[in-house]
Amino acid sequence: MTHSHRNSRGRTARIEHGKGVAGFLARDWQVVTALTLLLAGAVGLFLSDYGKTECALIDTPTVPNHGSSAIPDHLSGEVDKASDESGLPANVLAAQIEAESAWNPDAHSKAGAKGIAQFTDDTWETWGEGDPMNEKDAIAAQGRYMKFLRDQARDYADNEDQVNRYALAGYNAGPNAMKKAKGVPDIQETKLYVDKIMKLSDDKYAQSSC
Repeated sequence: MTHSHRNSRGRTARIEHGKGVAGFLARDWQVVTALTLLLAGAVGLFLSDYGKTECALIDTPTVPNHGSSAIPDHLSGEVDKASDESGLPANVLAAQIEAESAWNPDAHSKAGAKGIAQFTDDTWETWGEGDPMNEKDAIAAQGRYMKFLRDQARDYADNEDQVNRYALAGYNAGPNAMKKAKGVPDIQETKLYVDKIMKLSDDKYAQSSC
């Protein structure tokens, strides 16, 4: 009997406690609503700050020998200008420069190409202004030449990705080779060149969409 009595009292206490909670919620629903909204706002602010931090880390990848950005700081503005001129994304132009010279303004090739954008004398005579060994002059000429090649590539391409790929192939193999192939010529060096640039543009020089 004593055991049953204690259980009865326990059940009564729980019922009364439940009534107390229900009564509080009924009486002070405005307070409960305000606390809920405050908690939701705090969680949202935390998630927002986390997103901003994550984007900041993506926007500034650490690359050896180039500080906090894959593009050298003193040339980032020139790459942007060349991008505006050519219509080619800045990350693709930057990847192209790496493929050409690894950002070395004193680079020379056995074929006679020179400078950061590797212009030959004949090509520079048409598209260059200033000195091909000057980084800014060379990048500006790269923008002009790539604009011409992209305009040519539109005759054969079905989308913007193909336009960019065909134009890059023209830069490496020459515009006549691109026209003859109506795209990327069946030249191993040129195929590897285009693939390398597109991979670099999507990896090392990728731009955040944040």
